[in-house]
This record gives sequence, C-alpha cells and structure tokens, in this order.
Amino acid sequence: MSPHSLDQNHGGEYAAFAALIERFVKALRDCQITPYIVLDGGSDISELKNETVMQRAVDRIKRAHRAAQGGQRENILPTLVKLVLLQTLRRLDVQVAQCYGEADPEIAALAREWQCPGLLPLSHFQWEMVERRGSNSYIPCKSYNTSSFCIFFKIQRQLLPAFAALAGNDYVKLHRLQARVSWNQFAPAGGGNTGHLEGLLCWLQNFQKPQEAFEAALGLVGN
Repeated sequence: MSPHSLDQNHGGEYAAFAALIERFVKALRDCQITPYIVLDGGSDISELKNETVMQRAVDRIKRAHRAAQGGQRENILPTLVKLVLLQTLRRLDVQVAQCYGEADPEIAALAREWQCPGLLPLSHFQWEMVERRGSNSYIPCKSYNTSSFCIFFKIQRQLLPAFAALAGNDYVKLHRLQARVSWNQFAPAGGGNTGHLEGLLCWLQNFQKPQEAFEAALGLVGN
C-alpha cells in the first residue's frame, strides 16, 4: 500500500497508517539509516504566522466541505493520526523530538551538526524505492547543495537569504503590497509555474550583497 492509497477523507484506516510507518522505518533501517524524527510544536509565539495558520484552517474546512458534498479525495488527515504516529514510533524504538515551535530550523541545525541528510518535507523522499547491490540496501536519491545551486543560477551565495525573503514565505507576505513585483518579467522563456522564482534568481544575478538587492527591490515596488 502506498501513502497515496490511504483513505484520508473518512477519518479511519489507523492500522494501515501504522503499517505504513512500520514500512518506512524498516526501509531506512534496511539501508543502515537510523531515523530521528523531529516534529513541529505549538504556534509561533511571535504570531507572525497567524495569517498562514488561519488560512490553512480555512482551507481544511473548505476541503472537508467539498469531500462531504462531492466525495472527491481531499486528503483530510483523521483526528488521531498524530497520536498513532507517536505510538507507532515509540513501539519501533524510533527517537522523536518535539519542538516548541517550527521543526524546520531544528532539523537543519541537527543535519549540520551530525553531517547527515535532513528530509524536508518527507513527501518528496521516495523511500519505497529500496534497491540492493550485493548484500547492501540503498535508496537512490540526489544530493543538492547551496554551492551547486548558486553556480547553476549564477548568483552569489550570500544572496540566498535575500532570495528567500523576496520570494515570500509563511512570514513574508509580499503579495500584500499594492505595487507587487512581477518577477516573471525577468524569467527566461518557458519558466512555467516556477517562472517567478527563476525570474527572481535571474534578477539577483546583478547584485553582490543582500542590501543592494533589497534596495533595488524597493525601487521596483516604488515603480
């Protein structure tokens, strides 16, 4: 059973979900990988993500309504799914850490400290594709690093924080600006759904320092 085959509309299938977790842990251990699970904690005390949290809650209500009305698959997690996750991981002797706030920076810090991969988000990791070579098992994957990213897009590494801020995220809501910048205008032809990100990266090629990029971005907004 794949993760996508679980019925997430009707609030059940906990046994199948637990079995899926068991398969995931076994796949890692078969490859001599020791999992360490880091979970998000409570709400951000800075309240900077309140709008995002509220929007996600509204989206869940809308998805539940669509599922109830039309029966289409809307991926609504059942109420006790986190409890089942914790119980199953505990039974499998997997170490789990619960953060006070968001787990992303903690995972990044642990990965840096332990010199190991950090999976964010897990859904992008094809863990079911376990292969064998002789007596060894492994999961084929690609490794990406910031140096290669910067070389490919021809930007300075110190501009990555500026790229993250100007692209927008759960904390930075640039779309609220009345004179928002259309980064697509700087993108090469055929950018598709990621044209705004490619355009921003192309635009950042003109700068050496984040401060220069921010000042120029303010100029674009002013126009």
